[in-house]
This record gives sequence, C-alpha cells and structure tokens, in this order.
Amino acid sequence: MTEFFWRIWIAVILVTLVVLALFVLLATLQFQNINSGLTSERLAVLADRTAEPFHAPAKIGVPLSAVRNATALLERARQTDRQILAVHVFDAKGDVVHSTATPAPESIPPQAINALRNSDNRRWQLMTGTTFISGVNILDISGSIAGGVMIVYPTTGHLTQVRAMAAELGFAALGGLIGVAVVAAALLRVTLRRLFHKFQRIENEISEFERGAWRSAAGGTDAGHGDETEAGSLHQLLPEAEATYRRTGKQLSKLAPVSRGEL
Repeated sequence: MTEFFWRIWIAVILVTLVVLALFVLLATLQFQNINSGLTSERLAVLADRTAEPFHAPAKIGVPLSAVRNATALLERARQTDRQILAVHVFDAKGDVVHSTATPAPESIPPQAINALRNSDNRRWQLMTGTTFISGVNILDISGSIAGGVMIVYPTTGHLTQVRAMAAELGFAALGGLIGVAVVAAALLRVTLRRLFHKFQRIENEISEFERGAWRSAAGGTDAGHGDETEAGSLHQLLPEAEATYRRTGKQLSKLAPVSRGEL
C-alpha cells in the first residue's frame, strides 16, 4: 500500500507541477506583452507631443535642421522621464539633425528606418534587445516624410518588472503546489486505506482457501474458520464441495454395474 500510495501521490504532484508551470509561463508572457504595449504607447504619445513644434516648419518647407531651439525642445521632452536615453530628430534620409545625446549619432538605426517605411501610419515602434524605440513621422505639405522624432528608452525597467512578476507568480504557484500535495496526501490516504482494507480481506480469504485445500489433500480436516468477508468464506465451502463430490462419485459407482448389466 505504501509504495502504491507514493506512486499515485508523485503522479498527482507532477501533473500539478506541469499545470502550474504552464500557468506561470503564460501569465508571465501575457504580463510582458501588456507591459511592453503600455510602455510603447506612452513613448509614442511623448514622441507625438515632441514632434508638434516641427510640423509647422515642415509644412512651409523649412528643413528640420534649421528649426530654432530644437535641442531645448528635445531636452524638455527627455526630462519627463529620467530613464529616456535619447531623443532624436532626423530628416528624410534618416540623418540625425538634433539630439539630446552627446555625442549625437549620425543616423537612426537601420531597423528604425525599416520600421518607419513599413508603418501604415505616422507612429511606429520597435523593441531591440536592450531598448524600446518609438517614433513619429513629420510630413511636409505634399504628405511626404520630411523626417521624424525618435525616442530611445531602455528595457531594463521593463525586464525588471517582468522578472518580479514571474517571481511573484512562482512563489504563489509553489504555495499552491504545497497545498495540493497536502490535500492529495490526505485524500489518497483515506481513499486507499478503505480500498486496500477490502483487498487485504479478500487476500486473507484466498489464503485461507488455499490452506484448506492443502489440508484436505493431505487427509486432514479444515479446522480454520476465517472471518466472513465480501468474497465469502471460501475455505469453509471446500469441505462441502469435497463431500458433494464424494457422494456423487459413490452414486455413479453404484449406477455403473446396473448400466453395464442392462447393456
């Protein structure tokens, strides 16, 4: 019983562990997607607000590089969040014309240019291994892209929040696993105790039946009297069956000569 109990208990724990692990994984991925979306949306709104002073010059054909106080405007946007790495203004070729970074890069990254060209609207965004990049296009009077504003934001805070959520879910899952283990052990012990008690009584009855059969074969008498069980007292039925067999044999032996005489 003990070995069977532990096997079932371990199987229950393993199934529960797999289910909880999948739950933690899916919940963490869902939180990561939601948090990433919220961060990207917040940066997109900030980029759109930062680009507002550049729309009017672009509409009248003034190059973005000629906009006055552009660096101050970008710095004011960067100060809204100390974690912002840089704010860039770039022209139609992707060359950076204004930036809060020192030194400023010559152009925006190639993946940013691809995201800009593949975007269906003015806003675009992407996530690299270490940064969020969010941008907004600035259009000229003909509707062509005259340039844009790009904000670079680190992913460290996002990853820290995701890890914290994963750890919190992991501890909750561990507590749930311990609870399931305790409840499963209690339920299995109660259920299997009754089941194995019935099996034990049947097994004892079979043993008594076998001992009675051996005693009868050796010419002894069946002195044992087993307890009544659901399987019936098989060893008590053995002498009756043997006596019936002998009576039937005697009757057949008496009838046999008569039958041969008649033939």
